[in-house]
Amino acid sequence: MNSFAVLLIGVVLAPASTFIAAETTNPTEKSFTRSLETIETLVVSGTRTDGDQLTHQLMRNKPADFMVGARLDPAELLAAIPGVQVDSRTNYAQDTRISLRGFGARSAFGVRGIDLLVDGIPVSTPDGQGQLSSVMLDGLASVQVLRGPLASLYGNGSGGVISLHTSAPERSQLSAASVGGNQGLERYHLQGDYRQGDFAVRGQYADTRIAGDRPHSRAERQQAAVQAYYSTANNIDLTIKHEQSDDPLLQDPLGLTQVQWQTDPWQKNPLAETFNTRKRVNHQQTSISAREQQGANRWQAAAWQGGREITQYLGFSGDAISGSGGVVDLAREFAGASTTLSQSAQLWTLPLDVSVGLEAAQMKDRRRGYVNNQGVAGDLRRNELGEVNSRDIYSLIQLAPSGQFRMYTGARRTWLDVDVDDYFIVPGNPDDSGMRNYREQSWVVGGSYAFADWWELFASSGRGYETPTLTEMAYQANGSGLNTQLDAAINHQQQWGLGYHVNEVLALSLTHFMIETDNELVVDQSVGGRTSFRNAAETERSGVELFARWVLNEAWRWQASAQSMSADYSTGQWSGKQLPGVARDQYQLGVEWRPLRNELLQVNLLAQQRSRIFTADNNQIAAPGFYTVDLSVGGDLSIQTWAFNWWLKLANLNDERYVGSVVVNQANGRAFEPALGRNVSGGLKLAYAF
Repeated sequence: MNSFAVLLIGVVLAPASTFIAAETTNPTEKSFTRSLETIETLVVSGTRTDGDQLTHQLMRNKPADFMVGARLDPAELLAAIPGVQVDSRTNYAQDTRISLRGFGARSAFGVRGIDLLVDGIPVSTPDGQGQLSSVMLDGLASVQVLRGPLASLYGNGSGGVISLHTSAPERSQLSAASVGGNQGLERYHLQGDYRQGDFAVRGQYADTRIAGDRPHSRAERQQAAVQAYYSTANNIDLTIKHEQSDDPLLQDPLGLTQVQWQTDPWQKNPLAETFNTRKRVNHQQTSISAREQQGANRWQAAAWQGGREITQYLGFSGDAISGSGGVVDLAREFAGASTTLSQSAQLWTLPLDVSVGLEAAQMKDRRRGYVNNQGVAGDLRRNELGEVNSRDIYSLIQLAPSGQFRMYTGARRTWLDVDVDDYFIVPGNPDDSGMRNYREQSWVVGGSYAFADWWELFASSGRGYETPTLTEMAYQANGSGLNTQLDAAINHQQQWGLGYHVNEVLALSLTHFMIETDNELVVDQSVGGRTSFRNAAETERSGVELFARWVLNEAWRWQASAQSMSADYSTGQWSGKQLPGVARDQYQLGVEWRPLRNELLQVNLLAQQRSRIFTADNNQIAAPGFYTVDLSVGGDLSIQTWAFNWWLKLANLNDERYVGSVVVNQANGRAFEPALGRNVSGGLKLAYAF
């Protein structure tokens, strides 16, 4: 084990006796209802009510834990959370890939196998697709990551949950911010907050332009959002939101072969220029939610709808009559609603909480494909309508046999129907219509035991599922037609561990997990922009995660994580091979220093290390491991009604040449997507309260 890993583990395993506790109350004396509200409200709405308490399956980052940055990459929000692997492509046409304990690593673009939420409203579609590129990441109140078996209660996307949270404005103010960087980055952000009694509203607008480090990698993005919050006299909280994101130009520099990357990671891929590979996206979503979270009887309800339009020029012509084209024209509509009822009662003399909920969601994809005549759309090659409908029912029961011992169990049932109608039926291209129905269920059982001061043992087990997405079912490796042979992947998860928490001073956790998956969904092949999937026989994942967050005093703050995971095929053709796209080892260490013991000056250091990642099932080519160091300084100054914030960041201080992401099972070998070298960025923000 290298010196960096030894240092990090030393920090994580530092003896608890060296830390100063700010409170002496035994955690076993806390009320059962309050401690379990964390699990209950997260499962049904994504909201947390008990402050900063660390629970065994839930990790939470607040603004103080976020990395300094322009808020264009979700990696900035997920620092030091174990189990999370964020692959920053620096390719805005493909989005950032996020995987959690190996779930989602197969994704060619966007996020798969992980449920994404913003204020309890799904960002993921019912078939499991999602992305965070359309979400404004400015001013978030917190980011929560749910790992382990409990995540299976979210249904289709049981690998985990990433939940972003905003908060209602506390006062009326106007702010303007700008960000710049030597990668040609320019970003401007305007925000207005208004607060009057129980009513609050926030409006935001952002304009981003990036020249890019590689040839043909420019990006432009405009975003706007409006959020309204209202609390009624009888304690009902109402939230209405609308978000709009328009990306008029996202150039795609495409990947490189291993030899090309080794020779010059900043070189161009000639196909990007030949076919003018690029993408345009327009996304909008509106939602309304209401909840009453006080008293023995609680409820919440939400509804959402939106649309997403994509035009993408791929790196090939796609002129074959059955090739689906080299230009993607997609119009997506989605909508959904959910409701949950919760009841607190007693089973004999034992505190009992029961929650039941319903959710229904729908998406329609109108997809057309055209020949890519060197950057110009040509003849039609694809014309179809795909529809996914899901209906879910779920429940969660929580019981406290004693003040120290807590247990819970839950289940979810999903009815998901996929239907595709093909309207491009010509000689040489047969009818590719098809349909497939999935009927899946998940369950979880777990418990925890609090002992001594601040210590907790926990364990859980569960069954989850992940159906293929509509995009993953689009192609067969051989032949035409919807890939209806794909079955849902079924996983069985177990985890156990030990946690230690002292208010906001110290949090430690050690977790061991095991995941066995049947019919794992993996990339079969990726040729000419067509990626097909198959069910692998079985895979096994097991690992250990360590986490530490320590506020030493007003001047020093540390956070660190370490993960070692074995993720392999256990049977079939690739038995014994490592899953592509998944790193075995990851380490992160963050240090914050406030030399003046206030917010006027902050110095942050973040060191990361990751082991190699294989590009394909055969494990013949791997992107090498790497380590990076980021250094940033910043500060906040308030004078009466004015507030000023500034920051300056030197990323990849050691100028490491590394691969930020790989394209899994890329048939032409262009699987390497280079990360940025040493780069500088900075930001200024001015706010006026009235």
